[in-house]
Amino acid sequence: MNDERRSATRRRCLAAGTAVTLGGLTGCLGLFGSDGSDGGEPTEGSPTGNLAEYDGPLQVNGIERVDGGGIVVRTEATVENTGERARQAMLVVSLSHTEAEGSIDRRRPLLLASGQERTVSLAFQPQFFGGEGAGRPEQGEFRFATTFASDQVVEDYPGLVSPAARSAIDGGASWPAAAYDPGASAHNPGTTAPGSSPTAAWTASAVEFAHRDTAPVVANGTVYAGRSLRALSVDDGTEQWAHGDPPRTTMPAVGDGVVAFGTPEDFRGVDAASGDVLWTVPAAGNIWQGSGTVADGTVYVTDDELYAIDAASGDVVWSENVGEPLLGAPAVADGVVVAGRDPLQAFDAADGSLLWAAAGGEPVAAAAVAHDTVFALSESHLAALDLAEGRTRWFAPGPFQEERIAVGDEAVYAQRSRSYRPVAFEVTDGRTKWVADGTGSVLGPPAASDGIVVFNDGDGTLLGLDAGTGERAWTRSVGNGVRGAVAIADGTVYFNEPNGPLCALTAE
Repeated sequence: MNDERRSATRRRCLAAGTAVTLGGLTGCLGLFGSDGSDGGEPTEGSPTGNLAEYDGPLQVNGIERVDGGGIVVRTEATVENTGERARQAMLVVSLSHTEAEGSIDRRRPLLLASGQERTVSLAFQPQFFGGEGAGRPEQGEFRFATTFASDQVVEDYPGLVSPAARSAIDGGASWPAAAYDPGASAHNPGTTAPGSSPTAAWTASAVEFAHRDTAPVVANGTVYAGRSLRALSVDDGTEQWAHGDPPRTTMPAVGDGVVAFGTPEDFRGVDAASGDVLWTVPAAGNIWQGSGTVADGTVYVTDDELYAIDAASGDVVWSENVGEPLLGAPAVADGVVVAGRDPLQAFDAADGSLLWAAAGGEPVAAAAVAHDTVFALSESHLAALDLAEGRTRWFAPGPFQEERIAVGDEAVYAQRSRSYRPVAFEVTDGRTKWVADGTGSVLGPPAASDGIVVFNDGDGTLLGLDAGTGERAWTRSVGNGVRGAVAIADGTVYFNEPNGPLCALTAE
Protein backbone atom coordinates (compact mmCIF):
# COMPACT_ATOMS: atom_id res chain seq x y z
CA MET A 1 0.00 0.00 0.00
CA ASN A 2 1.41 3.44 -0.85
CA ASP A 3 2.16 6.17 1.68
CA GLU A 4 -0.66 8.44 0.43
CA ARG A 5 -3.30 5.79 1.20
CA ARG A 6 -1.89 5.18 4.66
CA SER A 7 -1.55 8.85 5.56
CA ALA A 8 -5.23 9.40 4.82
CA THR A 9 -6.27 6.71 7.28
CA ARG A 10 -7.20 7.44 10.88
CA ARG A 11 -5.72 5.66 13.86
CA ARG A 12 -7.94 5.38 16.91
CA CYS A 13 -7.40 4.79 20.60
CA LEU A 14 -9.27 1.77 21.93
CA ALA A 15 -10.36 3.63 25.04
CA ALA A 16 -11.32 7.01 23.80
CA GLY A 17 -12.06 6.60 20.12
CA THR A 18 -10.01 9.76 19.61
CA ALA A 19 -8.72 10.27 16.07
CA VAL A 20 -5.02 11.05 15.74
CA THR A 21 -2.58 10.83 12.88
CA LEU A 22 -0.87 7.62 11.91
CA GLY A 23 2.43 9.18 12.81
CA GLY A 24 1.99 8.91 16.56
CA LEU A 25 -0.07 7.80 19.53
CA THR A 26 -0.05 11.03 21.49
CA GLY A 27 -3.85 11.27 21.39
CA CYS A 28 -4.31 7.98 23.25
CA LEU A 29 -5.35 8.31 26.87
CA GLY A 30 -3.86 5.57 29.04
CA LEU A 31 -7.17 4.43 30.44
CA PHE A 32 -6.73 0.69 30.67
CA GLY A 33 -4.72 0.08 33.83
CA SER A 34 -5.80 -2.71 36.18
CA ASP A 35 -7.00 -1.45 39.54
CA GLY A 36 -6.60 -4.76 41.31
CA SER A 37 -10.25 -5.83 41.19
CA ASP A 38 -11.27 -9.37 40.31
CA GLY A 39 -8.15 -10.95 41.70
CA GLY A 40 -5.57 -8.36 40.61
CA GLU A 41 -2.93 -6.87 42.86
CA PRO A 42 -3.93 -3.47 44.29
CA THR A 43 -1.98 -0.47 43.04
CA GLU A 44 0.01 1.78 45.33
CA GLY A 45 -2.03 4.38 47.15
CA SER A 46 -0.91 7.64 48.66
CA PRO A 47 -2.49 10.20 51.00
CA THR A 48 -4.42 12.90 49.15
CA GLY A 49 -6.20 16.08 50.02
CA ASN A 50 -9.87 16.84 49.44
CA LEU A 51 -11.24 15.72 46.09
CA ALA A 52 -12.05 18.45 43.59
CA GLU A 53 -15.62 19.61 43.26
CA TYR A 54 -17.45 18.25 40.20
CA ASP A 55 -20.42 19.81 38.48
CA GLY A 56 -21.62 17.82 35.49
CA PRO A 57 -24.04 15.18 34.18
CA LEU A 58 -22.16 12.20 35.60
CA GLN A 59 -23.32 11.11 39.02
CA VAL A 60 -22.65 8.33 41.50
CA ASN A 61 -25.97 6.89 42.62
CA GLY A 62 -24.43 4.77 45.34
CA ILE A 63 -21.25 3.20 46.60
CA GLU A 64 -20.93 0.34 49.04
CA ARG A 65 -18.38 -2.04 50.47
CA VAL A 66 -19.03 -5.54 49.16
CA ASP A 67 -16.27 -7.71 50.67
CA GLY A 68 -16.56 -9.59 53.93
CA GLY A 69 -13.22 -8.52 55.36
CA GLY A 70 -9.59 -9.41 54.72
CA ILE A 71 -6.67 -7.24 53.67
CA VAL A 72 -8.41 -5.85 50.57
CA VAL A 73 -11.47 -3.60 50.70
CA ARG A 74 -13.66 -4.11 47.63
CA THR A 75 -16.32 -1.61 46.67
CA GLU A 76 -18.99 -1.14 44.02
CA ALA A 77 -20.06 2.26 42.75
CA THR A 78 -23.12 2.81 40.54
CA VAL A 79 -22.48 5.57 38.00
CA GLU A 80 -25.03 7.19 35.67
CA ASN A 81 -24.76 9.62 32.75
CA THR A 82 -27.77 11.91 33.03
CA GLY A 83 -26.67 14.04 30.09
CA GLU A 84 -27.90 13.98 26.51
CA ARG A 85 -24.60 12.91 24.93
CA ALA A 86 -22.03 10.18 25.55
CA ARG A 87 -19.28 11.12 27.97
CA GLN A 88 -15.83 9.85 28.80
CA ALA A 89 -14.32 10.52 32.22
CA MET A 90 -12.17 9.18 35.02
CA LEU A 91 -14.03 8.12 38.15
CA VAL A 92 -11.98 8.92 41.24
CA VAL A 93 -12.94 7.14 44.47
CA SER A 94 -11.22 8.09 47.72
CA LEU A 95 -11.09 5.74 50.72
CA SER A 96 -10.47 7.20 54.18
CA HIS A 97 -10.83 5.97 57.73
CA THR A 98 -12.17 7.63 60.85
CA GLU A 99 -9.09 6.58 62.85
CA ALA A 100 -6.38 7.38 60.27
CA GLU A 101 -4.88 10.30 58.43
CA GLY A 102 -5.10 10.91 54.70
CA SER A 103 -6.88 8.87 52.07
CA ILE A 104 -6.23 6.43 49.23
CA ASP A 105 -7.45 7.04 45.67
CA ARG A 106 -8.49 4.57 43.00
CA ARG A 107 -9.27 5.61 39.43
CA ARG A 108 -11.40 3.91 36.81
CA PRO A 109 -11.96 5.12 33.23
CA LEU A 110 -15.59 5.33 32.10
CA LEU A 111 -17.34 5.64 28.77
CA LEU A 112 -21.10 6.08 29.21
CA ALA A 113 -23.81 6.59 26.62
CA SER A 114 -26.55 9.08 27.36
CA GLY A 115 -28.79 7.66 30.09
CA GLN A 116 -26.51 4.67 30.68
CA GLU A 117 -25.88 3.37 34.19
CA ARG A 118 -23.28 0.81 35.22
CA THR A 119 -21.65 -0.61 38.32
CA VAL A 120 -17.90 -0.18 38.76
CA SER A 121 -15.83 -2.45 41.03
CA LEU A 122 -12.78 -1.03 42.80
CA ALA A 123 -10.31 -2.56 45.24
CA PHE A 124 -8.24 -0.89 47.99
CA GLN A 125 -5.44 -2.13 50.21
CA PRO A 126 -6.03 0.10 53.24
CA GLN A 127 -2.52 0.85 54.49
CA PHE A 128 -2.66 4.34 55.98
CA PHE A 129 0.32 6.39 57.10
CA GLY A 130 0.38 7.88 60.57
CA GLY A 131 2.77 8.66 63.34
CA GLU A 132 3.81 5.02 63.71
CA GLY A 133 4.21 4.28 59.98
CA ALA A 134 1.96 2.33 57.66
CA GLY A 135 -0.84 0.26 59.11
CA ARG A 136 -4.53 -0.57 59.10
CA PRO A 137 -6.65 0.75 61.99
CA GLU A 138 -8.49 -1.90 63.97
CA GLN A 139 -11.24 0.42 65.22
CA GLY A 140 -13.53 2.88 63.45
CA GLU A 141 -14.98 2.72 59.95
CA PHE A 142 -14.14 3.32 56.30
CA ARG A 143 -15.56 6.24 54.37
CA PHE A 144 -15.76 6.93 50.65
CA ALA A 145 -15.81 10.06 48.51
CA THR A 146 -16.15 10.31 44.73
CA THR A 147 -15.58 12.75 41.91
CA PHE A 148 -14.86 12.75 38.17
CA ALA A 149 -11.78 13.93 36.30
CA SER A 150 -11.20 14.56 32.58
CA ASP A 151 -14.93 14.65 31.86
CA GLN A 152 -15.59 15.31 28.18
CA VAL A 153 -18.23 14.76 25.53
CA VAL A 154 -17.54 12.03 22.96
CA GLU A 155 -18.78 13.76 19.82
CA ASP A 156 -18.46 10.77 17.45
CA TYR A 157 -19.71 8.07 19.84
CA PRO A 158 -21.10 5.25 17.64
CA GLY A 159 -23.66 4.00 20.17
CA LEU A 160 -23.98 0.83 22.18
CA VAL A 161 -23.94 -2.60 20.57
CA SER A 162 -27.23 -3.63 18.95
CA PRO A 163 -27.31 -7.44 19.15
CA ALA A 164 -28.95 -9.39 16.33
CA ALA A 165 -29.58 -13.12 16.13
CA ARG A 166 -27.21 -14.88 13.73
CA SER A 167 -27.88 -17.86 11.50
CA ALA A 168 -26.03 -21.07 12.30
CA ILE A 169 -23.62 -22.62 9.81
CA ASP A 170 -25.06 -25.83 8.32
CA GLY A 171 -27.96 -25.69 10.77
CA GLY A 172 -25.62 -26.10 13.74
CA ALA A 173 -23.96 -29.26 12.44
CA SER A 174 -20.60 -27.61 11.68
CA TRP A 175 -17.78 -25.81 13.46
CA PRO A 176 -15.55 -25.18 10.42
CA ALA A 177 -12.82 -23.04 12.04
CA ALA A 178 -11.06 -22.91 15.39
CA ALA A 179 -13.28 -19.99 16.41
CA TYR A 180 -16.36 -21.31 14.55
CA ASP A 181 -17.13 -18.69 11.89
CA PRO A 182 -15.16 -16.18 9.80
CA GLY A 183 -15.89 -13.55 12.44
CA ALA A 184 -14.17 -15.75 15.06
CA SER A 185 -17.18 -15.51 17.40
CA ALA A 186 -16.61 -19.03 18.84
CA HIS A 187 -20.39 -19.31 19.19
CA ASN A 188 -22.56 -21.90 17.44
CA PRO A 189 -26.16 -20.66 17.83
CA GLY A 190 -27.67 -23.68 16.08
CA THR A 191 -26.91 -26.36 18.64
CA THR A 192 -26.51 -26.94 22.37
CA ALA A 193 -23.57 -28.65 24.02
CA PRO A 194 -24.49 -31.43 26.46
CA GLY A 195 -26.37 -29.97 29.40
CA SER A 196 -25.21 -32.50 31.98
CA SER A 197 -22.79 -35.40 32.41
CA PRO A 198 -21.55 -35.86 28.83
CA THR A 199 -20.38 -39.29 27.76
CA ALA A 200 -17.84 -40.36 25.13
CA ALA A 201 -19.50 -41.21 21.82
CA TRP A 202 -16.14 -42.31 20.39
CA THR A 203 -12.41 -41.67 20.60
CA ALA A 204 -9.68 -41.80 17.96
CA SER A 205 -6.26 -42.54 19.45
CA ALA A 206 -4.36 -41.94 16.18
CA VAL A 207 -5.10 -38.19 16.26
CA GLU A 208 -1.91 -36.99 17.88
CA PHE A 209 -0.89 -33.87 19.74
CA ALA A 210 -0.33 -30.73 17.64
CA HIS A 211 1.45 -28.54 20.26
CA ARG A 212 -0.84 -25.68 21.37
CA ASP A 213 -2.95 -25.84 18.23
CA THR A 214 -4.96 -28.95 19.05
CA ALA A 215 -8.34 -27.57 18.03
CA PRO A 216 -10.47 -29.81 15.83
CA VAL A 217 -12.88 -28.38 13.26
CA VAL A 218 -16.08 -29.91 11.90
CA ALA A 219 -17.65 -29.56 8.44
CA ASN A 220 -19.54 -31.71 5.94
CA GLY A 221 -19.95 -34.61 8.37
CA THR A 222 -16.18 -34.73 8.96
CA VAL A 223 -13.86 -33.84 11.83
CA TYR A 224 -10.44 -32.46 10.84
CA ALA A 225 -7.78 -32.69 13.56
CA GLY A 226 -4.30 -33.84 14.50
CA ARG A 227 -0.70 -32.79 13.93
CA SER A 228 -0.60 -34.82 10.73
CA LEU A 229 -4.01 -33.61 9.65
CA ARG A 230 -6.61 -36.38 9.56
CA ALA A 231 -10.22 -36.47 8.42
CA LEU A 232 -12.61 -38.56 10.54
CA SER A 233 -16.29 -39.37 10.29
CA VAL A 234 -18.44 -37.53 12.84
CA ASP A 235 -20.49 -40.72 13.28
CA ASP A 236 -17.85 -43.04 14.68
CA GLY A 237 -14.40 -41.52 14.19
CA THR A 238 -13.54 -43.70 11.19
CA GLU A 239 -10.55 -42.24 9.35
CA GLN A 240 -11.33 -41.01 5.84
CA TRP A 241 -7.87 -39.72 4.93
CA ALA A 242 -4.60 -38.57 6.49
CA HIS A 243 -2.42 -35.76 5.17
CA GLY A 244 0.88 -36.93 6.66
CA ASP A 245 4.00 -34.73 6.46
CA PRO A 246 4.75 -31.90 6.71
CA PRO A 247 2.85 -31.51 9.97
CA ARG A 248 0.55 -28.56 10.45
CA THR A 249 1.65 -25.55 12.52
CA THR A 250 -1.68 -23.69 12.61
CA MET A 251 -5.28 -24.56 13.28
CA PRO A 252 -7.16 -25.68 10.14
CA ALA A 253 -10.08 -23.83 8.57
CA VAL A 254 -12.62 -25.32 6.16
CA GLY A 255 -14.63 -23.59 3.43
CA ASP A 256 -15.40 -23.80 -0.28
CA GLY A 257 -14.28 -27.44 -0.37
CA VAL A 258 -10.80 -26.61 0.94
CA VAL A 259 -9.04 -27.26 4.24
CA ALA A 260 -6.43 -24.52 4.71
CA PHE A 261 -3.57 -24.70 7.23
CA GLY A 262 0.09 -23.79 7.74
CA THR A 263 3.17 -26.05 7.85
CA PRO A 264 6.87 -25.34 8.52
CA GLU A 265 7.30 -25.09 4.73
CA ASP A 266 4.23 -23.28 3.44
CA PHE A 267 0.58 -22.43 3.80
CA ARG A 268 -1.55 -24.89 1.84
CA GLY A 269 -5.02 -25.86 0.80
CA VAL A 270 -6.05 -29.52 0.53
CA ASP A 271 -9.21 -31.01 -0.88
CA ALA A 272 -11.69 -31.41 1.98
CA ALA A 273 -13.05 -34.69 0.55
CA SER A 274 -9.81 -36.45 -0.43
CA GLY A 275 -6.94 -34.69 1.33
CA ASP A 276 -5.12 -34.08 -1.96
CA VAL A 277 -2.93 -30.96 -1.96
CA LEU A 278 -4.54 -28.33 -4.20
CA TRP A 279 -2.04 -25.48 -3.78
CA THR A 280 0.76 -24.13 -1.61
CA VAL A 281 2.04 -20.63 -0.82
CA PRO A 282 5.69 -20.68 0.37
CA ALA A 283 6.56 -19.11 3.71
CA ALA A 284 8.75 -16.02 3.50
CA GLY A 285 11.32 -16.41 6.28
CA ASN A 286 9.20 -17.36 9.28
CA ILE A 287 6.92 -20.36 9.53
CA TRP A 288 3.23 -19.64 9.14
CA GLN A 289 2.21 -18.85 12.70
CA GLY A 290 -1.27 -17.39 12.26
CA SER A 291 -4.31 -19.56 11.63
CA GLY A 292 -6.37 -18.94 8.51
CA THR A 293 -9.94 -17.83 7.90
CA VAL A 294 -11.97 -18.90 4.87
CA ALA A 295 -14.62 -16.40 3.77
CA ASP A 296 -16.33 -15.79 0.42
CA GLY A 297 -13.86 -17.81 -1.63
CA THR A 298 -10.75 -16.29 -0.02
CA VAL A 299 -8.36 -17.52 2.66
CA TYR A 300 -6.99 -14.82 4.98
CA VAL A 301 -3.87 -15.72 6.96
CA THR A 302 -1.07 -13.85 8.75
CA ASP A 303 2.67 -14.38 9.08
CA ASP A 304 3.94 -10.82 9.72
CA GLU A 305 2.02 -10.07 6.52
CA LEU A 306 -1.74 -10.45 6.13
CA TYR A 307 -2.37 -12.46 2.95
CA ALA A 308 -5.56 -12.84 0.95
CA ILE A 309 -5.31 -16.12 -0.99
CA ASP A 310 -7.78 -17.33 -3.60
CA ALA A 311 -9.26 -20.51 -2.08
CA ALA A 312 -9.61 -22.26 -5.45
CA SER A 313 -6.25 -21.46 -7.10
CA GLY A 314 -3.93 -20.52 -4.25
CA ASP A 315 -3.05 -17.22 -5.93
CA VAL A 316 -2.15 -14.38 -3.55
CA VAL A 317 -4.70 -11.63 -4.25
CA TRP A 318 -3.07 -9.04 -1.97
CA SER A 319 -0.90 -8.75 1.12
CA GLU A 320 -0.31 -6.09 3.79
CA ASN A 321 2.09 -5.84 6.72
CA VAL A 322 0.43 -6.22 10.14
CA GLY A 323 3.39 -7.09 12.36
CA GLU A 324 2.73 -9.69 15.03
CA PRO A 325 -0.49 -11.63 14.30
CA LEU A 326 -3.38 -12.24 16.68
CA LEU A 327 -3.26 -15.42 18.73
CA GLY A 328 -6.21 -16.63 16.68
CA ALA A 329 -7.13 -16.23 13.04
CA PRO A 330 -8.05 -12.93 11.35
CA ALA A 331 -11.70 -12.03 11.90
CA VAL A 332 -13.69 -11.40 8.71
CA ALA A 333 -17.21 -9.96 8.38
CA ASP A 334 -19.11 -7.63 6.07
CA GLY A 335 -16.15 -7.12 3.76
CA VAL A 336 -13.74 -6.19 6.57
CA VAL A 337 -10.68 -8.15 7.78
CA VAL A 338 -9.44 -7.49 11.32
CA ALA A 339 -5.85 -8.51 12.09
CA GLY A 340 -2.64 -7.49 13.87
CA ARG A 341 -1.89 -7.11 17.57
CA ASP A 342 -0.43 -3.63 18.02
CA PRO A 343 -2.20 -1.77 16.65
CA LEU A 344 -5.34 -3.72 15.78
CA GLN A 345 -6.06 -3.01 12.12
CA ALA A 346 -9.06 -3.30 9.81
CA PHE A 347 -8.63 -3.85 6.07
CA ASP A 348 -10.94 -3.86 3.08
CA ALA A 349 -11.35 -7.55 2.22
CA ALA A 350 -11.42 -6.85 -1.53
CA ASP A 351 -8.16 -4.95 -1.99
CA GLY A 352 -6.37 -4.78 1.37
CA SER A 353 -6.69 -1.03 1.83
CA LEU A 354 -6.41 0.05 5.46
CA LEU A 355 -9.74 1.24 6.88
CA TRP A 356 -8.67 2.06 10.42
CA ALA A 357 -6.18 1.18 13.15
CA ALA A 358 -6.77 1.17 16.91
CA ALA A 359 -4.12 1.31 19.61
CA GLY A 360 -4.76 0.74 23.30
CA GLY A 361 -1.28 0.90 24.78
CA GLU A 362 -0.75 -2.87 24.71
CA PRO A 363 -1.06 -5.67 22.15
CA VAL A 364 -4.48 -7.11 21.35
CA ALA A 365 -4.45 -10.88 21.88
CA ALA A 366 -7.73 -11.88 20.27
CA ALA A 367 -10.47 -10.24 18.25
CA ALA A 368 -13.93 -11.30 17.10
CA VAL A 369 -16.53 -9.63 14.90
CA ALA A 370 -20.27 -9.92 15.58
CA HIS A 371 -23.24 -7.54 15.74
CA ASP A 372 -21.42 -5.02 13.51
CA THR A 373 -18.82 -4.72 16.29
CA VAL A 374 -15.22 -5.75 16.86
CA PHE A 375 -14.59 -7.23 20.31
CA ALA A 376 -10.88 -6.85 21.11
CA LEU A 377 -9.24 -8.58 24.08
CA SER A 378 -5.91 -7.68 25.67
CA GLU A 379 -4.41 -8.39 29.06
CA SER A 380 -5.96 -5.41 30.83
CA HIS A 381 -9.21 -4.77 28.95
CA LEU A 382 -11.96 -5.92 26.63
CA ALA A 383 -13.16 -3.26 24.18
CA ALA A 384 -16.13 -3.19 21.81
CA LEU A 385 -15.43 -1.10 18.66
CA ASP A 386 -17.75 -0.27 15.81
CA LEU A 387 -16.71 -2.19 12.70
CA ALA A 388 -16.96 0.76 10.33
CA GLU A 389 -14.46 3.13 11.95
CA GLY A 390 -13.01 1.49 15.07
CA ARG A 391 -14.72 3.88 17.50
CA THR A 392 -15.24 2.58 21.03
CA ARG A 393 -18.76 1.52 22.07
CA TRP A 394 -17.77 0.26 25.54
CA PHE A 395 -14.87 -1.27 27.43
CA ALA A 396 -14.51 -3.53 30.46
CA PRO A 397 -11.41 -3.82 32.68
CA GLY A 398 -9.32 -6.97 33.12
CA PRO A 399 -7.03 -8.59 33.87
CA PHE A 400 -7.79 -11.30 31.30
CA GLN A 401 -6.31 -14.58 30.18
CA GLU A 402 -5.03 -13.80 26.68
CA GLU A 403 -6.38 -16.70 24.69
CA ARG A 404 -9.64 -15.96 22.96
CA ILE A 405 -13.19 -14.77 23.56
CA ALA A 406 -16.58 -16.11 22.57
CA VAL A 407 -19.35 -13.73 21.48
CA GLY A 408 -22.94 -14.88 21.72
CA ASP A 409 -26.19 -13.06 21.05
CA GLU A 410 -26.40 -11.83 24.65
CA ALA A 411 -22.94 -12.07 26.20
CA VAL A 412 -19.20 -11.99 25.60
CA TYR A 413 -17.32 -14.77 27.40
CA ALA A 414 -13.70 -14.52 28.58
CA GLN A 415 -11.44 -15.68 31.40
CA ARG A 416 -9.94 -13.72 34.25
CA SER A 417 -6.22 -14.16 34.75
CA ARG A 418 -4.77 -14.76 38.22
CA SER A 419 -8.10 -15.97 39.60
CA TYR A 420 -8.83 -18.13 36.50
CA ARG A 421 -12.52 -17.29 36.74
CA PRO A 422 -14.74 -17.49 33.64
CA VAL A 423 -16.65 -14.23 33.17
CA ALA A 424 -19.50 -13.02 30.96
CA PHE A 425 -20.26 -9.44 29.93
CA GLU A 426 -23.48 -8.06 28.52
CA VAL A 427 -22.88 -7.78 24.78
CA THR A 428 -24.86 -4.52 24.63
CA ASP A 429 -22.94 -2.37 27.10
CA GLY A 430 -20.16 -4.42 28.72
CA ARG A 431 -21.74 -4.74 32.15
CA THR A 432 -20.64 -7.85 34.05
CA LYS A 433 -23.32 -10.51 33.58
CA TRP A 434 -21.73 -13.14 35.82
CA VAL A 435 -18.41 -14.33 37.21
CA ALA A 436 -18.14 -18.10 37.68
CA ASP A 437 -16.30 -19.97 40.40
CA GLY A 438 -12.53 -20.07 39.98
CA THR A 439 -10.73 -23.08 38.55
CA GLY A 440 -7.25 -24.48 38.93
CA SER A 441 -5.81 -22.98 35.75
CA VAL A 442 -8.11 -22.19 32.84
CA LEU A 443 -5.86 -22.15 29.78
CA GLY A 444 -7.95 -22.97 26.74
CA PRO A 445 -10.27 -20.54 24.95
CA PRO A 446 -14.06 -20.69 25.48
CA ALA A 447 -16.53 -22.21 23.03
CA ALA A 448 -20.20 -21.22 23.23
CA SER A 449 -23.41 -22.86 22.09
CA ASP A 450 -27.11 -22.20 22.64
CA GLY A 451 -27.30 -22.31 26.44
CA ILE A 452 -23.95 -23.89 27.35
CA VAL A 453 -20.44 -22.42 27.16
CA VAL A 454 -17.47 -24.79 27.49
CA PHE A 455 -14.12 -23.90 29.04
CA ASN A 456 -11.14 -26.23 29.27
CA ASP A 457 -9.06 -26.33 32.43
CA GLY A 458 -5.30 -26.70 32.20
CA ASP A 459 -5.48 -29.19 35.07
CA GLY A 460 -7.37 -31.62 32.86
CA THR A 461 -11.05 -30.75 33.23
CA LEU A 462 -13.70 -29.62 30.76
CA LEU A 463 -16.25 -27.25 32.28
CA GLY A 464 -19.78 -26.87 30.94
CA LEU A 465 -21.28 -23.62 32.27
CA ASP A 466 -24.82 -22.29 31.98
CA ALA A 467 -24.45 -19.44 29.49
CA GLY A 468 -27.02 -17.32 31.33
CA THR A 469 -25.85 -17.71 34.92
CA GLY A 470 -22.30 -19.10 34.89
CA GLU A 471 -23.34 -22.02 37.10
CA ARG A 472 -21.61 -25.31 36.40
CA ALA A 473 -23.78 -27.67 34.42
CA TRP A 474 -21.09 -30.38 34.39
CA THR A 475 -17.41 -31.12 34.70
CA ARG A 476 -15.46 -33.93 33.07
CA SER A 477 -11.93 -35.05 33.82
CA VAL A 478 -9.95 -35.83 30.67
CA GLY A 479 -6.68 -36.91 32.25
CA ASN A 480 -4.46 -34.30 30.61
CA GLY A 481 -4.68 -30.54 30.31
CA VAL A 482 -6.54 -29.48 27.17
CA ARG A 483 -4.68 -26.40 25.99
CA GLY A 484 -6.38 -26.00 22.63
CA ALA A 485 -9.93 -25.07 21.74
CA VAL A 486 -12.97 -27.33 21.58
CA ALA A 487 -15.55 -27.53 18.80
CA ILE A 488 -19.32 -27.82 19.34
CA ALA A 489 -21.42 -29.19 16.49
CA ASP A 490 -24.75 -31.03 16.36
CA GLY A 491 -24.89 -31.44 20.15
CA THR A 492 -21.37 -32.92 20.35
CA VAL A 493 -18.21 -31.50 21.92
CA TYR A 494 -14.96 -32.41 20.15
CA PHE A 495 -11.54 -31.94 21.75
CA ASN A 496 -8.01 -33.22 21.33
CA GLU A 497 -6.04 -34.22 24.41
CA PRO A 498 -2.40 -33.08 24.23
CA ASN A 499 -1.13 -36.66 23.90
CA GLY A 500 -4.20 -37.98 22.09
CA PRO A 501 -6.84 -39.11 21.56
CA LEU A 502 -9.49 -37.03 19.79
CA CYS A 503 -12.72 -37.35 21.77
CA ALA A 504 -16.37 -36.77 20.89
CA LEU A 505 -18.65 -36.13 23.88
CA THR A 506 -22.43 -36.24 23.69
CA ALA A 507 -25.31 -36.10 26.19
CA GLU A 508 -26.09 -39.30 28.05
